Formats: sequence, C-alpha cells, structure tokens
Amino acid sequence: MAYVGDVFDAAMGIMDELDAEGGAQTADTAEYMLRAPAIVNTLISELKILTGDYGDWLPVESLDDLVPAGDTSYALGALPYGLAANLLVDENPSAASFYQQRYEELRAYYLARLRAHMGAIENLYGGIEYGEFGEW
Repeated sequence: MAYVGDVFDAAMGIMDELDAEGGAQTADTAEYMLRAPAIVNTLISELKILTGDYGDWLPVESLDDLVPAGDTSYALGALPYGLAANLLVDENPSAASFYQQRYEELRAYYLARLRAHMGAIENLYGGIEYGEFGEW
C-alpha cells in the first residue's frame, strides 16, 4: 500500500513543483498539501463506486494515512494524475485537462484488468426454462 504523501509527492513531481533537492512538501506547496487529502478522498470514493465496493471506509485525513483502496500501482500510477488535475484546475486549466485525461485513461486500464465477480443467476420467470409455455 502507498501513503497519501507518496501520491502527493508523485503529483508534485509531474506538476514540476519539486524544490532544488527534490522535495515535494515545501512552503511553496503548503496550499496543495492542505487540499490533497480531500481530493484523494473524492478520487478513492469514485474508484470504490466504479468497482462496486459499497462498503464503509475511513477517509484519509493527512498525508501520513494509507490510501484505502486500489493497489500500490494504482495509487502511484493513476492517483497522482487525478490529484494534479484537481489541484491545477483553477491555476492552469490546460495542464489540468491533460492530467485529468491521463488519470481517466489509467483508471480505465486499472478497471479493465479487475477480475469479474461470479455468482449464480436467479431465474425470475420460473416454468419457462424448458420451453414449456412456448408454441412454435
């Protein structure tokens, strides 16, 4: 599993907001750090809805919390683009649009590779499974 701070660091890297030493959590990114947990909660909620997982989960509150859904590849591959898109939507709409498009593409790849759920199919019609009531 990855931490929200790892997602934040990756997002700052693709947004070109790292300092000279490669650090992402600086005074220049303080506003982004405050907004990141709420945005990650929204993206995780979206993922859980799309995967059909309607169970309760605890939202993240800080950069030190674990990402509660998806695997590490999703957390470090797709989530940084979604976070970057939402952080830049007011400042740089064209970059935000690119990041959003990339996020949706990576999310679609992730969802396409999930295993399907299998289960019995209930026959709601009863009595017609052998053609008993059909005339040909």
